[in-house]
Amino acid sequence: MFVCRKGFLLLSNLSHEKLLAFAYLAYFGVLGVFVPYIGLYLDSRGLNSHDIGLLLAIVTGMRIIGPSLWAQFAERRGDPVWVMRFGAVLATLGWCSSFIDGGYGLLLVGLSIYSLCWTAILPQLETSAFHYLENDTARYSKVRSAGSVGYILLVVLSGYLLEQFGPEFLPASALLFLLLMLVTLWQLPKFELGHAENGAAVKFRLLWRHRAFVVFMLAAFLLQVSFAPFYSFFTIYTRDLGYSGTASGLFIGLAVAAEIVAFYFAGKVLNNRSYRNLLSLCYGLTAIRWSLVAFFAAQPLVLALSMLLHAFSFALAHSCAMQFIQQFFPKPQRSRGQALYAGLVYGGGGAVGAYICGWTWQDGAGSTLSFLLAGGAAFAAAMLTWTLPKHIAAFGK
Repeated sequence: MFVCRKGFLLLSNLSHEKLLAFAYLAYFGVLGVFVPYIGLYLDSRGLNSHDIGLLLAIVTGMRIIGPSLWAQFAERRGDPVWVMRFGAVLATLGWCSSFIDGGYGLLLVGLSIYSLCWTAILPQLETSAFHYLENDTARYSKVRSAGSVGYILLVVLSGYLLEQFGPEFLPASALLFLLLMLVTLWQLPKFELGHAENGAAVKFRLLWRHRAFVVFMLAAFLLQVSFAPFYSFFTIYTRDLGYSGTASGLFIGLAVAAEIVAFYFAGKVLNNRSYRNLLSLCYGLTAIRWSLVAFFAAQPLVLALSMLLHAFSFALAHSCAMQFIQQFFPKPQRSRGQALYAGLVYGGGGAVGAYICGWTWQDGAGSTLSFLLAGGAAFAAAMLTWTLPKHIAAFGK
């Protein structure tokens, strides 16, 4: 209670821009614990790679249905900030199940609740950011880089804590940033979403007839599938190769440092450049990245080089995707557009990738195959984006 009260006092007089930065920092700080280290944590609880893959597929699958459900809720209430607050409270309660050693079933239910409710936050936060920043991509990229800072802080710190205390540190570390998220969201001022015309709602049902949108979503889906071995098993992979927990954290931290720099300059990079060419470049470099990890991960310098490519794999690719969503959807439908993207790409792609990787990894014996398949998925995504039109046509026009 004391931490929350102090947090309210510190954040109460901050500008919208700084509050958004804190929200991104807290959100991705939680993911900085969950994404790289959840595999090790589940492994320490006695789960094999198939059980880990299945659990992560189910948990990630919550991100398929969650964003659209929350987006519809936000549209009906007209209040995305309230939806973020409600989701964050429920997600925190779900996360608390990780403190209890109640077996596989309890862990699955608790983490599924956490994942489902956590999806209430990011699409609404993206919509809120563009609202408060007046659709300024350059300002958005700089604010969004705070999320990368939160991620890198938790990744590097967690690598050190892993060596000192083992994987049991994970629940408490993430809970601290969950509480920071709650405090920040209660300081973020509310705003009302615009209302779409009745005709626009009907046109939305025809979305999947729009070829550019389908190709864009399929390519982004395949890219997210390609991240599965990295998100699910990278820390186990580096451990098996003889790297320490600190070294693993530093490798991931290097990737996020490159991401921060890329986000900071993304506004200038995207300015008057073809999103098609940039997406193709980002996805193609991602295919090279996973190939390097597959064959040369035992060489620290090559592994470090592959981590630097995260600037393209995630930061620039994500900024291009956000630009597409903002320009493709009318303002009243952007929340639903963000939710659709988050659900199908991060949820669907992540779930499919985690499930496949759970089968191919084979407790480390299939690590090379898993990263090669990831490279193939990223290459297919690059080929798809190359077929996109040069300019984004707004939906319904």
